Amino acid sequence: MRALPIVFWILAFLAATFCWMVIFQHGLSWQAFTSGAREELRVLFSLATGAGK
Repeated sequence: MRALPIVFWILAFLAATFCWMVIFQHGLSWQAFTSGAREELRVLFSLATGAGK
C-alpha cells in the first residue's frame, strides 16, 4: 500500500510534464492544446508500438 502514493505521484508528474510540453510547443489556447495533445499522443503511441518505422 505504500507504493500506491508513489505510483500516483509519478503518474501525476508525467501527466503535468506532458501538458506543460504541449502548452509550450503548441500554444496556450484550448484549441491549440487539444490538437497538440492529439498530435503528441499519436507520436508517442507510434513510437511505443513501432508503427513509426
